[in-house]
Amino acid sequence: MKPSSGTAATQHEWEDLAELDPLWAILTEKERQFGSWDVNEFFDSGRREVDSVLQDCGFTPGAEGKALDFGCGVGRLSRALRSYFAEVYGVDISERMIKLAREYTPSCHFVLNQSENLSLFQDNFFDFIYSNIVLQHQSTKDIAGAYIKEFVRVIKPKGMIVFQMPHKLTWRQTLQPRRRLYSLLRALGLSSQYLYNELHLNPMRTICLSSKAVEETISKAGGHLLRTYSNSFNVHSTTYVATKN
Repeated sequence: MKPSSGTAATQHEWEDLAELDPLWAILTEKERQFGSWDVNEFFDSGRREVDSVLQDCGFTPGAEGKALDFGCGVGRLSRALRSYFAEVYGVDISERMIKLAREYTPSCHFVLNQSENLSLFQDNFFDFIYSNIVLQHQSTKDIAGAYIKEFVRVIKPKGMIVFQMPHKLTWRQTLQPRRRLYSLLRALGLSSQYLYNELHLNPMRTICLSSKAVEETISKAGGHLLRTYSNSFNVHSTTYVATKN
């Protein structure tokens, strides 16, 4: 499958990240950069996160049904979701990330998705959808919004969607000097390994959507916003909890 024109840039960026430092790319704690994540500790962090979110949403371990981990990376959250749902699907734009996810957690279904939609899933397919620190890395706000609409389409009536999105960027996140310089030097032929390991540059981008835009997107897609809360990722980050009738 070839990536769509809208997702091609994101796909190239995340293939680089998957080769350079896949665990850090998913959970960017500064002291864990350059291959410093312990694999067990990495997956334990996913378990703690999922336990907190699922218990807050009223789910208990051992529940039936299907869950989607959107932007699964190597499956940090997918593995934890498997304790709550009979079937867990992880989708990601990076072929390398999907390969690693299948190796780490073969009990989940990991699917490569390089399109601007979730057409590989039928309507009303999932009981729960979770996405954290993913939508903000899309190449445009329109693509992020399109995925939110797709969340509403593929969730079952009375199912639950939980996703995170910054509603504002800092000046540094807006300028993104490291990403811009990485892209320029990469285009000039410098290797990703040199740019990352020696110059400490990486291609990770960040976008935002206003809370109003997210709420309108959910509503127009036929969903219903249940609540929002501040996300610990940064001071301008919001987590949205939604459903549909």
